[in-house]
Amino acid sequence: MRKLVESTHVSLGGEIGSPQDWALPYLDDEHSRYATGLLAGADALLLGRRTYEGLSAAYPAMASNPFVDRMNSIPKYVASRTLTTATWNATVIPGDVADFVADLKRQPGGTIVKYGNGPLDQVLMANNLIDEFHLLLTPVAAGSGQHLFEDIRDAPQLSLADVRRFTSGVLVLVYTREPG
Repeated sequence: MRKLVESTHVSLGGEIGSPQDWALPYLDDEHSRYATGLLAGADALLLGRRTYEGLSAAYPAMASNPFVDRMNSIPKYVASRTLTTATWNATVIPGDVADFVADLKRQPGGTIVKYGNGPLDQVLMANNLIDEFHLLLTPVAAGSGQHLFEDIRDAPQLSLADVRRFTSGVLVLVYTREPG
């Protein structure tokens, strides 16, 4: 069974909606090695519409490096109620998202990585589909905007599985769901 890993930048204030405004100074070589390693172990991306639209607008124009090349080439699955087609090696998920993701996890293959945190998480968390949360806690006190796990109704119990500290002060907190 494949594992679904969510990777999200979060400020100390819990803000996740605009990491381009506060996380960029922390995207150093350590972060690059971590992010490239996570993506190298994946063979698919799962994205919500807003994350897909932002990433698909930026990555095809970026200079080549191992992370960018992998982002551009890996298959992507997009959850959207409004999109009917997608570019950038992406497929819009047809029908029920929870059923599609559960089926995708049952297929052979590597890790599925999901970037961002938003409405798609409501569906994934309600159906116990996220196996790990990789929260990149960034030492910035940004607090306004979209917040981590905003509007999540069924809050799962999580266990801290790993902590990695970057020289920049970023902490990668890896949580897994408690059984049950």
